[in-house]
Amino acid sequence: MPTAPAARRRRLVLLVALSVVFLAASIGPLTKLANASALGCGAAKGAYVFVRPSGANGLGHVGWGYRTTCGDSYSFGSVENPHGKPHIKAGADNGSWRQNGTESQMLSAMRSRGYLSYKSTTASSSRFDPGPANSAAAAAAGRGYAVIGNNCADAVWDVLHAYGVPDLPYLQLHPAPNNWYGNLGHTTHVDWSASTGL
Repeated sequence: MPTAPAARRRRLVLLVALSVVFLAASIGPLTKLANASALGCGAAKGAYVFVRPSGANGLGHVGWGYRTTCGDSYSFGSVENPHGKPHIKAGADNGSWRQNGTESQMLSAMRSRGYLSYKSTTASSSRFDPGPANSAAAAAAGRGYAVIGNNCADAVWDVLHAYGVPDLPYLQLHPAPNNWYGNLGHTTHVDWSASTGL
């Protein structure tokens, strides 16, 4: 007959063994559930940058788009500065607009406003957060406009950065919207598609 300490050791070993079995049985389904949840949104175009190369006297003009749900739902817009003023004070009309719709509606709306091409990132929407992006997009209407430091590309940068897109090109190094758009490409943390015509 085992001594009391030996019996306690065996019970402890048995308890640890049962705990490991139970934990392994629990982790498997939880891992599958987590993977299923991440895959539930699937890989989809998460963020967009649209370009109108002839805008701003050939310097270019850009607008944004981003996925807002796991379904076919997107938000998109831009700061247009339709009168071409070099400076618009904060709170004055800077031509900011934004809409929501399907991907098809987004592409059609951007095409109707003269945008010719776009680039997009591809990732699960769980990587991105539309809440802060919605706030940044709403704030664009009141931010005014300045040729340097507060133009259409600054608005796009702010919205997509708030959305969670990493490694956006620095506007200080690429101040012309066409040049900034051209520098959206492969980095360590994000891949942009090749430019696609609308």
